[in-house]
Amino acid sequence: MSVFLRYAGVLIAVIVASVAALVVVVQPARAQTPRLEALVAEALDRNPALQAARHRRAAVEQQGPQVTSYPDPAFTYTRWLSSPETRVGPQRNVLAFGQKIPYPGKLSLRGNMTGEETAAETARIQMITRDITHEVKRVYYDLYRVDRSLRILDDYLVMLETFTGAAEEKYATGGGTQADVLKSHVEVSEVLKRRITLEGERSALSARLNGILSRPSDTPFDQVTAVDTTRYTEPVSLVVERALAVRQELAAADARIRRNELGVRLARLASRPDFTVQASYVTVPKVGGNAASDAGKDAFGVMVNVNLPLFRKRIRAEEQEAMARVEESRYIRDDIRDTVAAEVAETYGRLHHSGRALDVYEQGLIAQAENSVLATLAAYQTGQMDFLDLLDAERMVLRARLGYVAETAKYRKYLSLLERAAGGSLP
Repeated sequence: MSVFLRYAGVLIAVIVASVAALVVVVQPARAQTPRLEALVAEALDRNPALQAARHRRAAVEQQGPQVTSYPDPAFTYTRWLSSPETRVGPQRNVLAFGQKIPYPGKLSLRGNMTGEETAAETARIQMITRDITHEVKRVYYDLYRVDRSLRILDDYLVMLETFTGAAEEKYATGGGTQADVLKSHVEVSEVLKRRITLEGERSALSARLNGILSRPSDTPFDQVTAVDTTRYTEPVSLVVERALAVRQELAAADARIRRNELGVRLARLASRPDFTVQASYVTVPKVGGNAASDAGKDAFGVMVNVNLPLFRKRIRAEEQEAMARVEESRYIRDDIRDTVAAEVAETYGRLHHSGRALDVYEQGLIAQAENSVLATLAAYQTGQMDFLDLLDAERMVLRARLGYVAETAKYRKYLSLLERAAGGSLP
């Protein structure tokens, strides 16, 4: 009996240590937030996809000065090989300078359309920023699940060593069976196998996070043993309202609608003519014997060219195309709006149910499982239960602890997904 009392003391000590560790999980772990924020900041600073998007916006911004500028002026020089004769003398050289001038409003509309394209690219950058933030958090919370699970399995191994010692001493004194000892060793092997699986998962998660951070794939990460476990309590209607107000896909869709509406106005201006203004200078050398009073005087001229948009079928088709693109972009926005609202509602529902599952764990499931182990151990000491009952009781505790950690990680990932659905932050 004294042997089992000693092992019961070890069991209680391990349970107390495990409970203390779980209390750290249950309480808000604000100290871990700066570490996660630092990883997010590093990802946003180094991620190649985000850098590429920023350069793409910079390229689009440079289209504005191009489309709002007049075409390059044209200079023409003509040297007559056979000079045409005029009353005042032969023409030798003709110098002309011309400038095409689009109909008023065309250039400014093109510039405004480019501005809307820039706004769409800005929204795209915000989308990538939001998605990178979510991806870092998702992997981070998976690392937490793996690291906490490994620690729980280590505690379980300590417990199994206690049980194995108890079974071996009981078998040595003739009070137990060799099968009990073998069962304990088999359980240890199963736990070691689970640890190997988790360690492999951690390596994969570390490589994934290194990829997001643009680091070498073998860069190590410290263990993540605590996360912020505060619950989100705002109503879903408030989250949907915020998502519909700030979601980046909707902002990009609005910019494309405005761009296409400007395209309709530009298409309508296709029926307005463009102009070309040209000034000419003709050199006329003086020829002896010409009695004209203005003989040898150079000539000047001004020409205005106007294109005639007579092919109305082409112009109408251009306008109809632009109007169709406006309607297309409006329907696309409506589809995005419906998708965003459904995404928020679905994610919020998952978050809510995950929170209810956490309540079950926190309101007694883990404590009940641990009390069951103590009661089973006492019954095993008196021979009322066999060794397999003791293992089953401890497996129940193990499942409860691992389940709680997994549900905590799941809740945090759902919360991060809800942040993403709401546009990057929650109200």
